[in-house]
Amino acid sequence: MHRLSAVAVALLLALAVHAADQALSNSPPGDVLLLDRLGQVVKVPTNQMPAGFLPPPKVGLERQIPEPIQGASQPPEIQQRSREAAVGFRLLPGVPAPLPPYLASQNQFGNLAARPGPLFPIYPLEPYIQGPKYWLSEYGLDYSLQQTLTFVNMTGVKQGDNTLGFYTLELKATWAVYDSPASGTAGWIRTQLDDKSGLGYAGQHQDAGRNLGTVTDPTGIWSGIDGIRVPELAWAQSVRDGELVALAGVVNQGNYIDQNAYAQSGRGQFLNSGLIESHVLPLAQYNFGLNLQWQPLPEWYAMAGASAGNNNAGFAPWTDFNFNTWSLLWELGYAPKDVFGLGPGVYRVDPFLAQVEGSTGGGLSFNVQQQLGQRSPFGWFGRFGFGGEEVSSGAAAQIGTGFVMQGPFKYLLLERTSNDLLGAGFVWSQPSATGKTVFHQNEYIAEVFHSIQFTPTLRLQPDFQFITNPAYNRDHDHAFVFQLQLVLAW
Repeated sequence: MHRLSAVAVALLLALAVHAADQALSNSPPGDVLLLDRLGQVVKVPTNQMPAGFLPPPKVGLERQIPEPIQGASQPPEIQQRSREAAVGFRLLPGVPAPLPPYLASQNQFGNLAARPGPLFPIYPLEPYIQGPKYWLSEYGLDYSLQQTLTFVNMTGVKQGDNTLGFYTLELKATWAVYDSPASGTAGWIRTQLDDKSGLGYAGQHQDAGRNLGTVTDPTGIWSGIDGIRVPELAWAQSVRDGELVALAGVVNQGNYIDQNAYAQSGRGQFLNSGLIESHVLPLAQYNFGLNLQWQPLPEWYAMAGASAGNNNAGFAPWTDFNFNTWSLLWELGYAPKDVFGLGPGVYRVDPFLAQVEGSTGGGLSFNVQQQLGQRSPFGWFGRFGFGGEEVSSGAAAQIGTGFVMQGPFKYLLLERTSNDLLGAGFVWSQPSATGKTVFHQNEYIAEVFHSIQFTPTLRLQPDFQFITNPAYNRDHDHAFVFQLQLVLAW
């Protein structure tokens, strides 16, 4: 009898939860704001969103913010939500302080994990993934948590195994401490935490770049250090209503400088490190630094970054700290909403000056991205740089360029799927000065990937790379790399 009563109670509770979900799903339509892979706003009525992703009444649609696309300007609809929520002095504000369009996308994170246009719109873990994001956002804490499982198979290795596997975690977070619209100031803590665990002995002690002897790493999110690392922990302060932003502490300069919306993450975009960032720029992380950002006009911004020390992943930033190694970087960016009718683009110039163990030099890099039509699913990007051999990060000269297409499934196969991403890229590199013997002065890499949005938070990505003339590989003049990656993005 007691067992039957328990079953009856469970059934009644299940029916109640189902009825509540149905009532929520049938509520009057509103706009849930999402962002597609090119950074454009996608408006979804509440009755078309899975109930687990809808904001609770305490948050409401007026404070729902999607995760930004770094390297792109924040769309006006999201800017408006931030401005309307800034009503008086707030400690641990539930909505980030308003910032200019480009700076907002580089400094803030949303409170919604879902992505638009998945192959399967429902995911059973929605309440457990989305619930904490909404709850923590009420106390000013927004984050992006991405986990990957990656398997790689290679030919043409010069050492080690040709099959590797690893798990990674990347947590980026912003904790808003206060917002004072009256004084035009706001302060927050910015941090990044990474973890990597190799699968098996080879995954723990080897990586594709060293095994192949290449300038760039075919598995760009791989670290040579197993375990937890903290590339960034800094205080951020904005003044003049967000026009000026300064960060101080342990700063990952790559989180702000040399961003590109079409090629800046190995978790759903290109996997080769030469297409994730420029190997010419000395983008310091794990070290003490400053980063200054200024956006006086909606389409123009400038940044400057300074870092000192030569700390490695897994060690405290004061470990063997000295000023024999330092870097100064600048970025001037133009981010128009429309370029000759092609749609939004961003054009960046990045000069730098650096010293490495007493050798001083500089260099210059260009970083561009351009949508190829107002309603086009295509985008083009490119990074072009050169610098002193002694001070460049890994390449004395490098070109990384390619095209992306959003939603090939939508146009070729499945009308309901619109957020998959297809990309093709090319990298040419000349190595910087190292202790390694250079066997090929000009290294070439071609990459093709397809990132499939399986559910609102889950992506599957096959990736293929062809490498010609790996710089430090005496035994082989070409190699093939195939990868399969699963990305869980919260």
